[in-house]
Amino acid sequence: MPKPNSLIERLFYYAENTPSHDAIVTPTFTLSYAQLSQLVRAQVKAFNREDISGNTVIGIKCADEIQHLVLNLATTYIGATSCTVPTYETTQMQDAVISHCGVTHIIDEKVAVDPASIKNNDASIKIRTPAPEAKLLFSTSGTTGEPKLVIHHDSDLVAQSHRHISSIQERFTCLASIEHNFAKRHRLYCVAAGATNVFLSTDQESLITQSLLLNVNVMHVSAFQAQELLATPNIHKLSNIRLKLGGSHVPLSLRQKLRDTITSNLQAGYGTTETGAIAFTDPNDLNAGESVGQPLPGIEIRAVTPERKPMDIGQRGELAVRCEGMFRGYLGKPDLTALRLKDDWFYTGDIGYLDSQQRIHLCGRSDDMFVFNSMNIYPQDIESEIRQHPGIIDTAVLPKKSSVHGNIPIALIVFDPHVKQHIPALKKYVQKRVGLRSPRQYIIVDEIPKNSSGKISRLEAINLPKKSSQIRNDIIDLIDPRITKRLKPSLITSFKNGDEDITFRELGMDSLARMDFLVALETNYETVITLREFSRFRYLGNVVAHILSPSLECKQEQNPTLLIENSLDSSHLAIKEGSPPYIVRFFQRVVSYCHTVAQMSKAFSTLEHRLTPMDIECLYDWHLNGQLIPKKVATKFQTATFDWLKEMKILMLNSGKQQPESFVSRRISPSTTLFSGSGSPINKTLLICFPPDDIRHLTIPNAALMQHTNSEHFDLLIISDSFNDGYRLGTLPFGQYLSETIELLASNTLINEYSRIRTLGFSAGAYPAIIAGCLFKAEMAFSISGRFHRKKHILKNIDKVITTWRTVRKGYCPKTVFSYSKDNSRDRKYARTISKISGGSKIAIEIKNEKTRHLILQRLLERGELAEFLARTIFAEINNTPIDNNKGNAIISFPTEKISI
Repeated sequence: MPKPNSLIERLFYYAENTPSHDAIVTPTFTLSYAQLSQLVRAQVKAFNREDISGNTVIGIKCADEIQHLVLNLATTYIGATSCTVPTYETTQMQDAVISHCGVTHIIDEKVAVDPASIKNNDASIKIRTPAPEAKLLFSTSGTTGEPKLVIHHDSDLVAQSHRHISSIQERFTCLASIEHNFAKRHRLYCVAAGATNVFLSTDQESLITQSLLLNVNVMHVSAFQAQELLATPNIHKLSNIRLKLGGSHVPLSLRQKLRDTITSNLQAGYGTTETGAIAFTDPNDLNAGESVGQPLPGIEIRAVTPERKPMDIGQRGELAVRCEGMFRGYLGKPDLTALRLKDDWFYTGDIGYLDSQQRIHLCGRSDDMFVFNSMNIYPQDIESEIRQHPGIIDTAVLPKKSSVHGNIPIALIVFDPHVKQHIPALKKYVQKRVGLRSPRQYIIVDEIPKNSSGKISRLEAINLPKKSSQIRNDIIDLIDPRITKRLKPSLITSFKNGDEDITFRELGMDSLARMDFLVALETNYETVITLREFSRFRYLGNVVAHILSPSLECKQEQNPTLLIENSLDSSHLAIKEGSPPYIVRFFQRVVSYCHTVAQMSKAFSTLEHRLTPMDIECLYDWHLNGQLIPKKVATKFQTATFDWLKEMKILMLNSGKQQPESFVSRRISPSTTLFSGSGSPINKTLLICFPPDDIRHLTIPNAALMQHTNSEHFDLLIISDSFNDGYRLGTLPFGQYLSETIELLASNTLINEYSRIRTLGFSAGAYPAIIAGCLFKAEMAFSISGRFHRKKHILKNIDKVITTWRTVRKGYCPKTVFSYSKDNSRDRKYARTISKISGGSKIAIEIKNEKTRHLILQRLLERGELAEFLARTIFAEINNTPIDNNKGNAIISFPTEKISI
């Protein structure tokens, strides 16, 4: 009897004809095809109990691989449409999948039947009446844009299966989870071909033992997983398996290492979600080079012009494929389907050519190609050459926009940690091989961003060069100026441009400077570098690479969600059980860097701009319980910590509130932090704060300002200056000009989420706050102690006045309020002059028996009068009497006995 064409009928065909053949093998149990068919029937009965029928779209949300496979086969049995809702993704991403697919039912482990419930019964199973064809939705692993949902019928997978699984004797495994598109299709191919699915545990150390014990003879891996295999001890013991590579480009150097280290039976492949496998190399073809081999039987392939005309051998064009088992379309994208699938040909978007032996050579994606001075640049061509350089582990070539040259090629590179990072030699090496197309800049990173299939995530990678440039500039600012003054200005400029690196030997940091630098890195970039790691860094560029691509462990620890969860947890509960919250672990690391009380005091001053009231409360409770700092630490450190925490508590209690405001922090950029409370932004006001230059708060700890702020009504976006002299002129650290900076902020979706915006500037931040208020259409722009430059900077002052005048005249002007101390003439002159231009009001601050000068907020906080000031000014209603007074001066006296106008 011929084999049926549907997936589920194939299963029952094998259950009847080869009932005892292994279908599923794990380290703990084995299921024959007869047992697997029984398990699927049992699962269908479970569906019936849940009223799940064939007219549904089922989202499978199950991390258990065996149960996931059975759930998928059962949905095929009833003729339903299915998709994967990955458990490893965020709730937001899962919801997006559910919405995009139109899921009507979510099924998980609670619905799944236990495989152990199936008895050892190998009786033959009759083929049931066929159900309507089932649809399966697979998400593509896009490299540059939003993933697409590919529609397949189950019969399509059956038609593709012979190109992946050669015989029923294959005992197949892959290292990716079944929740990934690549792995899921292969598991279904195995069932369609009647072969054996081998599921290994995730324990990498026992990979070899499991593979040998369970007689694995075919292993499918991505390029990234292949690298992991090479690092596995005794991996040569798997020399008898057939190793198949797919999912992303596999460079020749990696192929050779795999042949030499693991097995000569190696195949590099090429395929798409839309078509299944297209080609695999012949292990005996030593001249294959970096090709992906000849087309598999049943595959027609050709390179075509942009007009889709066939091209000759050796000519590079878009690859078009025709075969059985083609996809049916993209869900919800009829135009894209019509564009890519025409006259039975699928236009892959991959650029390549066929050689005289009909081998397929891939050159990259058509959407990856960019133009540099009229030359077409195909990144993969250049990446292949860079990877041949000794010491390069990985690379990605990207375009850098240029108004003159179109797109300048630049490269992200990952050096082998055991070799010297010598970029000039690499540049010379690559230039000899690709000539004018060679990258003009090389940026060292710890890893190249990849998606779940191991392909370069170009959308994520393309942001790294810009981040690298910003980080290099910021890092120089974070180092003690007394150290950087010892360096040649030309060396610093070359480092900032990414052309040259600086060794730590040249910097000559002492322990105090190292501590300050590490704390600054962690507070500014949420990146953790231990002293042991730091000691292994030879270049300042190593720090840049670490920030750009921290390890997975660091990413998890620095995850803003973890920080939020830990901050919101009751600190008392955290003390009783479980590991310390993130903020405690972070504080303990800071203390570990400090060898003197002076270092600790400096670290505390650095911390004051990033901690929230909840953080302070948590640290305070842990210290009172004796668990914040180990008891073996010297008493002087214990005392210094308690004194600082006590001072911070007093400043917070001056707000009159006993409970800490529940703000959490989220880094928007290295110089911008959002402190948000509960509630939707649409119902809140965003207060954008511009601090003075050289500090990262409004002269008072940010936690104190937050404690004086109602977190249910206001969120704070604090833009911290990175010691940038241009800040006084309105140039912020992440924009060359003030207008550019404001536009960057305005384009951020975060800003647009809020129904109301207010801006607040202190001292040098007063001017940017007014300009931002106009451009953001804020309801209020507030300036505290804004001032002009000294008389010798008269031209800069005139420019500031003119810029303000132009901004006010061009756009929306918010209610503008100027606050200044009565005893400071420069503040008073600034308020008078700019208020006339903007039509704003002026409030003079008078603190009896004191000269406050520039320390208004600090003095009010210490006196317990800050809450009253904020309530009457920044947090006041627009029609508040002093704010609404546009003609005369309002004088607020402290103690707050009166407000005279």
